Amino acid sequence: MGANTPLQVPVPVINTNQNLSESLPKDPVMLINYGTQLLNSGNLTGALDLYTRALKINPEDEEVHFNLGYVYTRLGRTNDAIRHYEDALKIFPDYTEAYNNLGNIYLDQKNHEKALENFAAALKISPESSSALNNVGRCLAEQGKTREAVQYFGDAVRLNPNYMEAHFNLANAYMTERRYVEALAEFNEVLRLQPNFPLAQRGLERARANIGNN
Repeated sequence: MGANTPLQVPVPVINTNQNLSESLPKDPVMLINYGTQLLNSGNLTGALDLYTRALKINPEDEEVHFNLGYVYTRLGRTNDAIRHYEDALKIFPDYTEAYNNLGNIYLDQKNHEKALENFAAALKISPESSSALNNVGRCLAEQGKTREAVQYFGDAVRLNPNYMEAHFNLANAYMTERRYVEALAEFNEVLRLQPNFPLAQRGLERARANIGNN
């Protein structure tokens, strides 16, 4: 959660009656669009092939590097993902989403220092990035710094009131801080945004129980 995905662009379906190499366009933009179509349908290897073809045509396209980073992350090939996100940043140093996704990789690896470094870079470029704020909060919470995490989760939901994940993270941080009334409000907000969320429902019940015991 918290990762940014490639731009979703509707494109025509490839003609399956033709040889694939003949039916594929030579324009890198179209290859990216076809790749994203395959990615959206769950065909990661197909998307990887088309993004790689697009990169061979235009190796200085930061969007292709970003998309490859995303696909490699989904495939569990994190070293390749890191390399492509870093290549995207060499081409376009103000690429907020690339920093954010790099931070998520390092966070998954429990490398909190590198994760925070990348999230901070994202926020330096885009101070109102609710995704980056939420991710800083996640990183701090994992280190037991829940009081600080609350501030970041709170900023994320103020900037994006419908950010369900940030509301859920804020609710759990409030629970850790024993701020049960505020946790209850956040779990209610999560369930407003996503009614069928068992973890939020259980969190709501725990918050109510703790309020009743105080």
